[in-house]
Amino acid sequence: MRKGSRDISEVAHRCIGAFVQNRLSPVSRSAAFLTIGLAIAGPVISIGTNFSFTTLPNIVHLIAAVLVIDVLSRFAPQTRTVVTVQTLLFGILYLAITCVCAVVAAYASQRFGLPLRDQFFADIDSALGLNWLEFVRWVDKHPVIHQIFHWAYSSLSFQVALPVVVLAFLNRLNEVRVYVLAFALALTLTITISALLPAAGPIAAVDPMTFDIMRFTGATPVEHLMRLREPGQLILTDAPGGIATFPSFHATVAVLVPLTLRRYRGLLVILLMLDAAMLAGTITEGAHYFCDTIAGIAMAFFSLAVAKRLIAVEDRISAFALLRGTDSPLRPITSQNSSEQPEML
Repeated sequence: MRKGSRDISEVAHRCIGAFVQNRLSPVSRSAAFLTIGLAIAGPVISIGTNFSFTTLPNIVHLIAAVLVIDVLSRFAPQTRTVVTVQTLLFGILYLAITCVCAVVAAYASQRFGLPLRDQFFADIDSALGLNWLEFVRWVDKHPVIHQIFHWAYSSLSFQVALPVVVLAFLNRLNEVRVYVLAFALALTLTITISALLPAAGPIAAVDPMTFDIMRFTGATPVEHLMRLREPGQLILTDAPGGIATFPSFHATVAVLVPLTLRRYRGLLVILLMLDAAMLAGTITEGAHYFCDTIAGIAMAFFSLAVAKRLIAVEDRISAFALLRGTDSPLRPITSQNSSEQPEML
């Protein structure tokens, strides 16, 4: 009986320990704060402007799967493989949740109905000597180039997840933390700027049916934008798409991903070719002004630089807390390959 009691007690102890032990996560405090901000802003603005969705991406199954796998992994030896899986799961889950919150916030923020700034952006392109219509007409006459741009433009979701996958398997948790924070920061700033400087994009000034093969499938839904700007209650029954024009978030991702993975030269060469086509695709497929793309490129460099500084500050605060003998939600990372990992918030 005593042996059976000890066995039951041991099993119970392991079960409790699996739930209460610290979780490893690539999500920093700053990244969590940004996503919480998006999660609050979207519904608050929606309620205040009488706006609601009937269709949104369903990530409930993803959340459930991550939580189940995470709990099961608590019972396995905490090897490098298990830590890699945990980093990958929470990294992908964070990106998915952030993107859903961003969609709601992006659409809701357009309800403010600030004046469209298309003429302003068109004037910038003209000052730079760039002509959107001429470039798109040229691509329209070259089906192979159009197909390359279309395929590259459609690789957004894959590229967003790629740094988390690669860095998780290489056990570069600190770099994952920087990347997901840079992604969240760029997405939040893009939504904010596009709300203050809304635009329909150059596609609003032309008839898509006048092109032979161009259909601008990735462009901001002009119909959605105009409906969002109407006063009164709005219930959107269509599936949401991209709603930001300036800056281009596709352009941001096309630069942020190779910047994050620049140390891995074999992969970098492939990404540079893919993302060069993706940047061109923001003009054709996404129907962005050239200045949208330029601003998106600048956003990538800015968000990555800020993310590195914020992560460094968080780690210094954690190190200071440990020196004072207090509990801290993060452990400092002493090197890129350190086995010491920050704990989940």
